[in-house]
Amino acid sequence: MYLYIYDSFLIDKKYTDILLKFEKRITDLGIKGKIARLSVLKNMKELITDGVKEGVHTVVAIGNAQTFAKVINIVADLDLTLGLIPIDNNNPIAKILGIPPKDLACDVLASRIIKKIDLGKINNHYFINTAEIENGDVVIEYDDFKVEPTTNEHSIILYNFASDGNIFNSSPVDGILEAVITPIRSTLFGKKKISGTVLPFTKIKINSNQEEQIAILTDQQIIMKTPAEISVSPQKLKIIVGSERSFD
Repeated sequence: MYLYIYDSFLIDKKYTDILLKFEKRITDLGIKGKIARLSVLKNMKELITDGVKEGVHTVVAIGNAQTFAKVINIVADLDLTLGLIPIDNNNPIAKILGIPPKDLACDVLASRIIKKIDLGKINNHYFINTAEIENGDVVIEYDDFKVEPTTNEHSIILYNFASDGNIFNSSPVDGILEAVITPIRSTLFGKKKISGTVLPFTKIKINSNQEEQIAILTDQQIIMKTPAEISVSPQKLKIIVGSERSFD
């Protein structure tokens, strides 16, 4: 049984026609299920927990990148398959998974290509794509080594998979994460990024060199704080993907 969860912002009238097309399409494809809407009275965890009791085996989240970040952290520890319906074109996670926006995503659901993919984990929080630190005075404990950025301005990005444009391969099915440390130097022509250092890992620790905690932004949505232990959770999430996904 399918459980379709609408994020709370979809109550806006501008989404009415989009949702009607979506509901018609899942009916035509024979994958109709229970529809639930998030609200101030109903949170995602409650809806999914109730659905499991009723026999739900597939949860489909309809919304944006923030919607997906929330549902991943609930579904990851349950024996469920996850489907995603992006409500717009501005969703990097959906693009990597090969999922088109709006009612076009229904055909991906119906084809039901299921992959078990890795997730990154920061303390007790999962991320599917990236975690980022900007200009934090941090030290990374990596195997038997300690690594620190060499410039005051820098970026540290932890990848579960890399999107187009990156100079290295990062796959969500290889059981490995990558930390990319990129120094940024000021020049007469502005700030310039220098080639980054790539550290493949299965577990690292990140600590602040200062008394204050450093922010870590996961999937461009959720903020975590140092100290943090980051690890890979291999084949943690069962997810429905499209044929145009960026990994095998």
